[in-house]
Amino acid sequence: MIGFTTALGGLIAMLAVVGTATAMEVELPTGSPRNLAPGDAPAGVKDEPVEPTATTVKLVPLRTLRMRSRGEYVRDLQKALRKRRILVRVDGTFGRGTRRGVRIVQKRKKLRATGVATVRFQRRLGIRPRKLTVPVSGGAATPVTEGVFAAFPVARGYSYSNDYGAPRSQGSHQGIDIIAPRGIPIYAVNDGVVDRLSRAEQGLGGRYVWQKGTDGTTEYYYAHMDSIAAGLDAGDRVSAGQVIGTVGNTGDARFGVHHLHFEWRPKGRSSNPYPHLIAADPTKSPPSAAGR
Repeated sequence: MIGFTTALGGLIAMLAVVGTATAMEVELPTGSPRNLAPGDAPAGVKDEPVEPTATTVKLVPLRTLRMRSRGEYVRDLQKALRKRRILVRVDGTFGRGTRRGVRIVQKRKKLRATGVATVRFQRRLGIRPRKLTVPVSGGAATPVTEGVFAAFPVARGYSYSNDYGAPRSQGSHQGIDIIAPRGIPIYAVNDGVVDRLSRAEQGLGGRYVWQKGTDGTTEYYYAHMDSIAAGLDAGDRVSAGQVIGTVGNTGDARFGVHHLHFEWRPKGRSSNPYPHLIAADPTKSPPSAAGR
């Protein structure tokens, strides 16, 4: 019994020595403990620097404004008219009141009273090109100096996002889908000529309109339309803001949500129209506006 007690005591003493040695090998932190706030990185973890989003600023050139034109430049025109004590609604839509105001100013300046606000006329009112800040992707920003839209392609009740290039069953998305109820008017975004159209559903686009710009090289594609404006045919000239059809879900969108699939093809090559849609959208302001 004495032998067992002696052995047990020796074992306990040995464990105490091992424990002391282990404790001596542990490095204790120096200084006061760090108080972490919500969102802080854990102690010992360095915060990774956040790369700022690369952007570039482009000028959005002035365009001729007429009936049914829409966007921020129409707002600028309406504000300029109000400064001249002409009561017009500042809503970004070129309607009868805005046309009447333009005619009044044209008569005051002894110009031909056409009711159309040319680029030269806008400059005489002090309207200057806006600046648009756009994100740089892959080292190059989406160009915004060519093919800027004088009108937004859908009349009202719409929503959209930058889904250009998103994966689709037939490949990457070549346009922007603008969601809107069936039957909402679709506008030509710029002056031009109808290149071709189909009132019968065919292919992925269903009922569609292809338009060429006045430069002869820029193309605009409006697809999944419910209907096409009566009397509109290939070879017809169209003006920015002119109704060319209505929103639908024809073609491969047959069982999906009603929307306009819109493409912009400067020099025949697919390009992202999203920055231009934002600039022309009367419900939104450009990310950065000149002189604001």
